[in-house]
Amino acid sequence: MGRRKPGKPRRERTQTYTLQQLHPPGYDEWLNIGSDFTADAAAADSHLDEDAVDLMRRFARLRPLYRGLIPMQAVQLDLALDEGVIPISKGDDEYAALIPMEEVAALMGAESSGRGVRESLHRLHSVGAFLVEEAADGVPLVRIVSQPPQRPGDPWIFHGTAEDALVPSTCIPARPGDLPHDEFAALAFIRAHMSRGTEPLPEEFAKHDGIDSVGRARQLFEAVAELAQEKGCGTCPSAHLCTRVEAAR
Repeated sequence: MGRRKPGKPRRERTQTYTLQQLHPPGYDEWLNIGSDFTADAAAADSHLDEDAVDLMRRFARLRPLYRGLIPMQAVQLDLALDEGVIPISKGDDEYAALIPMEEVAALMGAESSGRGVRESLHRLHSVGAFLVEEAADGVPLVRIVSQPPQRPGDPWIFHGTAEDALVPSTCIPARPGDLPHDEFAALAFIRAHMSRGTEPLPEEFAKHDGIDSVGRARQLFEAVAELAQEKGCGTCPSAHLCTRVEAAR
C-alpha cells in the first residue's frame, strides 16, 4: 500500500512560488492590499484628488491578479497599458521598441483582444513571464524573461542575454490564435517540459491562474495530446516542432 516499485524514480513534489518569493531584480517595493479593500471609500473621500482616487481604483483592480503582495512595477505597467503600447527591451545592448499591447499578448500566448488583454498581461507579469524596469527617462521598460527561477535563489534569465543562449528553446506547433488560450497554455506547458526532459504534471499545471482544478488540467492535456507529440525537421530536438519557414531550413 503506497509502496514504490523498485527502480521507479520518486516523483518530486512541485511548488508554486509567488513573484515576491522569487526576488525579481529591482522589485523593492511591495503593496499589501487587503482582500476587503475597495476603491469606493477613496472615491467618497473629499481629501483625495483625482490622481489618488485613480491609484486606489488601480489597486482594487490589480489585487486579484497577483498572488501575495503586489509589486509597484504592476502599477507602472498598468499606467503604461493606458497608452495601448508597451516599450519592450530587445536585449542587453539593443534598443527598446514600442509594441501594441495586443501584439505583445498574442506573441506570449495570452488573450489578445477586448478587455481581457490588460488582465492577461498582468497575469503574465505575476508569474514572471516578463519584468518591468525603469528606463533612464522614467518610462517603464518591459524585459521578456526566457526562464524565470524554478525556486528562490535561482537566476532570472532574460531574452537577448548571453545566458539566454543556454536555455533550451521550445517550439510550439501552433500559434496563439489557433487554439483557445487555455489549450495553448497547456500545449506550451507540455512542450516546455518535453524540451527539458521533465514530466508535465496536471497537478502542477492546475496551479496556473484560470485552470483551477486538476480535472480541468487533464482535460486540456487530452485536448492537445496529438499536437504535443508532433515532431519537426531532423535538425530540431526531438521534442520540438520546427517553426522555421522552408527557406530557413
